Order: sequence, then C-alpha cells, then structure tokens
Amino acid sequence: MNMESEVFLRRLSWSKVWKLPKTGDGVKVTAIVWRPDSVVLAVGYSSGHVILVDVESGEVVHTFNPCGEPVTALSWENSTASLTEEPDNFLLPELLPHPPKVNSSKFDMGSMTEGDKGLKNEELLSLLWIGLKNGSVYGYAFGLFPCCLLKLSELSSANDAVGAVRSICPNGDHSQLCLLADLLAGRSEVLLMTVETPLITHCLKELYGLGVLYRQITGLMDCLVSAQKALQEAWEDALVDLESKMVRYENNDGQSSLSVDLMELLMFGHAGIKLEKFLVTDLTDKGLKRIGQAVELSYSNMQKLLIKHIVCANYQLSHYLTQLCGLAKQENRFSCLGLQVNLCLAAYRAAGSFTAKTAELQQVIDGSIKYLKTFFRWLYVTILRLSDEPIPPELATSTQQDVRFIANFLAKDFETDGQVRLDRIGQYLRNEPLTSVASSKTRPWDMLAEACPSLAHIQDSDLFQPRAERSLAQEFAHLEQQVKASFEAIPSAVGQTASLSFMTSLTLDCPNDSLGKISITTRSINQPKDRCNLIGLTNSASPSSGFYLFEFASEKERKNLTRAAFFSFGRCSNLPPGEYKLSDMQFYNNEIISVLLLTEENTTSIFLQLSIPLLRERQSNMRSVDANTFIEANSFRVFNDFQATALGLSSSRKVAAIFSSSKRKVRIFDMEVDEEEDVEDEDQDIEDVSDLSHEISKDGINQKDISDVDMAVSP
Repeated sequence: MNMESEVFLRRLSWSKVWKLPKTGDGVKVTAIVWRPDSVVLAVGYSSGHVILVDVESGEVVHTFNPCGEPVTALSWENSTASLTEEPDNFLLPELLPHPPKVNSSKFDMGSMTEGDKGLKNEELLSLLWIGLKNGSVYGYAFGLFPCCLLKLSELSSANDAVGAVRSICPNGDHSQLCLLADLLAGRSEVLLMTVETPLITHCLKELYGLGVLYRQITGLMDCLVSAQKALQEAWEDALVDLESKMVRYENNDGQSSLSVDLMELLMFGHAGIKLEKFLVTDLTDKGLKRIGQAVELSYSNMQKLLIKHIVCANYQLSHYLTQLCGLAKQENRFSCLGLQVNLCLAAYRAAGSFTAKTAELQQVIDGSIKYLKTFFRWLYVTILRLSDEPIPPELATSTQQDVRFIANFLAKDFETDGQVRLDRIGQYLRNEPLTSVASSKTRPWDMLAEACPSLAHIQDSDLFQPRAERSLAQEFAHLEQQVKASFEAIPSAVGQTASLSFMTSLTLDCPNDSLGKISITTRSINQPKDRCNLIGLTNSASPSSGFYLFEFASEKERKNLTRAAFFSFGRCSNLPPGEYKLSDMQFYNNEIISVLLLTEENTTSIFLQLSIPLLRERQSNMRSVDANTFIEANSFRVFNDFQATALGLSSSRKVAAIFSSSKRKVRIFDMEVDEEEDVEDEDQDIEDVSDLSHEISKDGINQKDISDVDMAVSP
C-alpha cells in the first residue's frame, strides 16, 4: 500500500502481480486482512467500503459498505468447530431439483458470479469481523453475509461512549471477541474488552446454511441487475423518433388524425396530400426500412435476454427463496437468529410477481413484433406505390387477414389517450407505473384468477399477487426490498445476545490525536489444553521503550482471567551495546513474537524473536518486566547499515519482510531453513526492482532462495 492508497500484491521476488487502484479522492486504506485460506484479500477504507479482491486475478469480487462509517479494523478467521454433517444437506431434504445454471454472456460474466467467484469452496464457516469508527463491530459470514452487529457503547453501559475499534481478535469458535477501542472522552485511553457471542457457536450450522443461501441469492440478484441493464441497452429507441414524427403530423393543423388517415388509406386506398407528403418525404421507404430492421433486431435480442437470463435466474432465485422459507418455518432453530417466516414468504411472493411481469413483457414483445412487422410491411409497400417505385414480388400481395390485422392495430393499439404509442416496451424498463396497461384478457395470471375467483380470497398463501400497473423495473425494486428485509434483522438479533464479560481502560503515554497510530498485533491460540487470545500493544508514532502483552483466557473455567505485563527494552546485555527502542512487533506464530529494535542514534537495527510461552509465564498485574532476560544468543539479527522500522510476517509461508524507514528498501527472510549458507548482504530499491537479494544467517533467522509465492505485506 502506498501513500495514494493503492494496494499492490507482489511476489517474494518483488515483481508486481496486480494493483488495486484508489477508490476516490481523499479515501484512505485503513485495514487489510487475508481470508484464512489466502484466496481473498479484504481491504477496508475510510469511506466505510470493504472490497474483497481475488488474490489470483486481482478482480474485485464483492464490495459493500456496512453503515457508511470509516473502517478501522479487520479480522478474518475460520471457526474451528466442526459441522459434523455434509454442509449441503444438513438443513433441508432435497425436495426440489436444482435449477439449471444461468447462461453466461459478456454482459454478466463479471457480476452474475460475484457471489461465488473467489468466495466458494469453504468447508468451514469463516467470519470477517469489521470494526468501525463509531464503535460498532459487524460480522460477515464468508465475508458476504451480515450475521452479527455489536454496538460496544450499549454493551459497555459506560458513561463514556466507545470510539473507533482498533483491534478485533476472535477465539477459535467465535464465541468470544477480544477488542481494543478508543474512548470518545478526549483522553489518551483505550478500552480492552472481552465480548461473549455464544449464539454464533450455538447456531454455527444454521449460520453456515444461511450464509450459503445468502451467497446464492445475492449472486442471482446481481445477475438480474446486470441482465436488466443489458435489456435497457438492447431496447432500441428508433420507435420513439418515429412517434415524434407522427406527433408532429397531427400537430400541424390540429384537425386530422394520423390513425384516421391511415385507416382511410387502408380501407379505400386513397391518401390525402398531407399524408402522402408525410409518407414520401418525412418517413421515406429507406428510413422506414431501417427503423423496422432496428426494431426487429432489438426486440429479438430482448426476447433472448428475457428467456436465457432473466427467466432462468429468477427461477433459480425462487428455488433458493423456497429453501429460505423452509428454514424460517423451523422456528426452533432459526427464530432466535431473527429469520421471520412472513418476511421470507413476502420475498418469495415478490419473486413470483417478478416472474409474472416477465411473462407479461414477453407477451408484449411477441405482440409488438407481430403488429409492427405487419404494419411496417404495409406502410413500406404503400410508400413505394406512392413514389412509383417497383415493389418486390414477395411484398406485392397481402391477404384479407393482414388487412383485418392492421385495421385492428390502428383502431386499438396505435394510439393511447390520443397520443401515438408504437413502443410499449420502454415503459416496462422504467421505474415508474405503466402508461399503457396490458389487457387483463391477455395476462396469464389474470386469466387464471378470472377462471378461479376463489384464489383472490386466499389469505397468507404462497401465491403471488402481481400488480397490473407496475413496470418490470418496479417489480424488481420491490423484490430487492423484500429480499433485503428477509435478512435485515439477523445481525441485530445475534448482536443482542452478546454480553460484556471483561472491560478495563488503559492510559497510554501519547497525545490523544496519536491514538490512531498505535501498533496492535493479535493472536488466537486454540490448542486443546491452551485456549486464549493475545494482544500486543505499542506506540508506532515514534519508537517506544517496550510493549504491552495482554492475555484473555477463553476457556469457560478461566473466562474472567486476564493477565498483562509491560516488557521494556533499554540496555540489553545480550545485544550489541546501546539504548534500544521498539519500532514494530508482530506475532509470528503461537510460539514466537517478532520485534524490531532501533538504537536511539538510529544507526543500528535488530530483528529479534521472543518466546511467547516464556513471556506468558511472567505476566501478572500489569507489572513491568525486563525483556533482556528472554533474549537468547541466536534469536536476533543485527543490521548496521539498514534502518529497519516495519515488518510483515507470514507463518504459513515461513517468511518475514523487513522494511526500511523510507519504505523503499525491503529484506525478505526465510524464517525456517534447514541448510545454512552465507551470502553477501544487499539491499533492493522497491521502486526499481529487478532481483531481490536473499540473506542467510548462521543464527536462528535465516533466508534462502524463495520460489514464486504470492505475498502481500502492509508495513
């Protein structure tokens, strides 16, 4: 991440894989976190947006904004609890066949699969926790499904409101969160809090199933949005231009009507001077032919989009909404999560209404093609005759049925409320009521309701009720609203069951406006006999004398046990002579915490590894502990020519990246090497990368040649 808030992914050779551009002027990147399987990267912004990026391709697979507040902390962890059953079948029996997949095309390849691309193949429930500036914490299952909302000010019941959330550390089964947040009282204090979220663990299976359904439903909704955009683009406005010409014809003298003049021409074969001039001069045979071809192609493309994409996607959507209704009816399992039967049924009915409106639009398109094709053919032949042009043999004859068809069109469908209305498709694509409502005799649902009047009196049924005056865009907006309402109560319902088990304030030796520069590192330990959360805290605005280490036990019998200590660095006898300050620190794994030290003269830097079990043994009652006693002879590396101020670690890849103070030089170390070799030390300018030197030490911190492995490091 650079100063322009662009995010880069680089290989260990420092070659760039992709770049995520900035999202807007003044918008800053505030947090970055990997999904546990390293397939997706979540990036939080000061605008409140969270972007999920596919690591392999760099494509944005999902974007959302919890509530518009700036993002201040991110954490993404798997739940270690097992589902014990096959995740696809533990919620509902397989009563319905799976619907066919949505046909792919260039218009929807990006967004129709947004819910699944890069976000599938998760056998465990992973939760993305998002901390905001207003003291709220959101939990998103799979990074997509909002399933928990914690309002820390309400939980704490403190006189001082809770401010920005600085750190989130969940335990293995997400039954407990360790949080660090600011106070809004203008003091240099932070709150350490432990929040119990037992409902998440209790309903792990249910949340997994809802998360899978939510991912499917929102992916299909995105597909429908893209399909309707393509439908709007496919709609040809050539008829609108033709209508405007016909309106001008009627407005010339205010006495004649185009429909009446055309009917006389059809019945008697006679065209008045005004009509003849309009047909030959204003329309012309070539202009009419061009309009006819454009309209026919446009309507044909719209039919394909409706049948292959919108109808198919909505069928799949109805399938998953049916499953959602089935889950909601299991009230003993899902009512505690805020899933309500009436809201799910309303969403299902809205999908049915959208289906009915789609079928209505298909019929309108079919009828328009039939009427307009016959009308334009007759009008084209008439213009050729008036112009004394030769008529193609295939157009020279017309049947009596064609004449009745055109006469019926001119009498009933050519005008609406005295206005020429050739196009009846565009009104369905606008988010406003229809100006010309289709006859109830042609709408399939109305025909069924007329044949079975008792259907209209059935209460609380699963039958949908389409509205004749609504457009397709209005029905979809209603569907979006109902789908959103189905899931809307879940975060608050889960959050209301949370409780605060521990809270303490910590006064920091720094100005209040520097709280945002506090360096925080967290680690959750989930061993069978050792379950706890660790939080390391230090001031990153300037080198500090040491760091705080807090331990929150997550075992039930030790739930209220919290230990803490301040580990200080000064003159360390096991290090080269000098007064040392701490520049940065991070947990490497459950056993090691990595620390960067810098002399007061800024001439020497040291990369140091400390044993976490030894540090935990000395924790108690916030006392100060000399860290010198934990430094072993082979646990550090000295840099005499490299002022190191920031580090990035990846225990899964067994590497560490150490950055210079200018952030333009980096050294990458292999943390676990079997064979030790010595090579000459070199630095690499990040902006002018070619080959990055790899350092090797005989000490415990080593480096060897590393293959092309993706790694993102944010100093």
